[in-house]
Amino acid sequence: MKKNKIFLLIIIGIYILSLLAISKNLNTPYLWFDEAGQFFISKGLNHDSNPLEKENGLSDVVKNNAFYNLDPGGFSILLHFWSKISDSHIWLRFLPFLFFIGIVLSFIYLSYSWLKNINIAFLMGFIPILIPMLLDMGFEVRAYSMECFGTIICVIGLEKLKKNISYLHLFLWSCVFAFFMTSRYSEIIVVFIVSIYILFVIYNSNKLFKQKLLFLILYSFPLIVTLIYIYFSALIYQNRDLKELSYLPYISRDICILIQPTNFLFLCVIGLLIIIYFLKNRYPIIKKYEILLIVTIIVNILFILLSILGKHPWAPYSNRCISLFVLVLLCSSAFLGELIKPLFTSTEILKYYFIVSVLLFTLYLRKDSLFPKLHQNNTYSNFAIIDISQFNRIYVDRWESPCIRYLFEYGKLKTKKEGLYPDKFTFGKLFRHGFYDGKLSLEDFYKTQPKMNDYLDYDLLITPELFRVGNNDKWTLINNTTNFFILKDKSTNK
Repeated sequence: MKKNKIFLLIIIGIYILSLLAISKNLNTPYLWFDEAGQFFISKGLNHDSNPLEKENGLSDVVKNNAFYNLDPGGFSILLHFWSKISDSHIWLRFLPFLFFIGIVLSFIYLSYSWLKNINIAFLMGFIPILIPMLLDMGFEVRAYSMECFGTIICVIGLEKLKKNISYLHLFLWSCVFAFFMTSRYSEIIVVFIVSIYILFVIYNSNKLFKQKLLFLILYSFPLIVTLIYIYFSALIYQNRDLKELSYLPYISRDICILIQPTNFLFLCVIGLLIIIYFLKNRYPIIKKYEILLIVTIIVNILFILLSILGKHPWAPYSNRCISLFVLVLLCSSAFLGELIKPLFTSTEILKYYFIVSVLLFTLYLRKDSLFPKLHQNNTYSNFAIIDISQFNRIYVDRWESPCIRYLFEYGKLKTKKEGLYPDKFTFGKLFRHGFYDGKLSLEDFYKTQPKMNDYLDYDLLITPELFRVGNNDKWTLINNTTNFFILKDKSTNK
């Protein structure tokens, strides 16, 4: 028993050190295009708002989310209230980081509920920390970590409701699911599958017909109200007919997506999970993971079918389908816990030391991802390299526009804007960002863009995109920057 406590204390110590290490990512001051746009949407503005424009109320948050985002808008509303406390990049990134902490705690909770071993449960909590994609999303000012947490909460909710179904529990869990359903459209698919399972639980419950009907009403009401809100406040403006977006991967457009090596490997894992599920009657140990397996398998199949129909992209290793990845990762965590469980039936301390050594070595290999890569190849660090006061007219293209506006109006450069911002700046605009009839494909979109030599009235261009379309023989990249261009005949090049 004493050795178990020592092992647990060591693991908790590693947690503290790991969280301190990754929390330094909170101090990344640069919000890239989607993050900065998300921030301005939460202020009732948008990517193309004018400099120093007055912030608006909640109704404008909903309106701008509808036209400048492709999410239902729950995160935008949440960020609206969150940023009333502070507009600091640290505080903004702390919101998705809280969802990430929730993901870690959920892995621990589910592992303990399945294995009844606190040591193994704490070990399984390291899995999200060691996955680069999840870790990155844990600091990005977007709805991705909210969706990831919501997906795991759906599994937890199902486990709870299967054991104890009541009027209050059904209503409260429905409200929780409805909240997370507003994060991203892909989460609606997860909640839909979970809801089908809950209807099955209600149908099989030992209750009278009237009780079952009330169960159904109490559970359905929050979800239906939320779906109506999402449809009329967001979806009808963004993509009412669920048309394909040119920049996203759909199986309907390219069947070869399924046989790409990494995607095919993911499909093989799903196939393995299907086999494991059908072995549940032969191996009782699989029974306790029945809910997790059903949700994971059906959600993945449904995503593939929707992609075949051209209604939702399918990219299991990207943020577009993060729910798929999280569910498979949770399955992997569950079965990994079962595999290492025999190690904890012995009191041999050497086995514990071996596990700790493997964990520390793994964290060491991941140190580049755990620690932030601050001020590398971003616009904020470029401002530290050059003195922009020497330039008279500065043009910022539409992709950098919200990023620079955040830096000077709310972020790290706010104290340096006197006499510079916004007087010297001209900002490009993208106008509407959502899907609408007649929207150009990505290829045609770039064909319509102006070229760098169309901006010779300016002496500094801040652009990550204009050089793509050519005709930039008058401009040169400033040394040690990635997107700051000056006229070649200027002597300011450093």
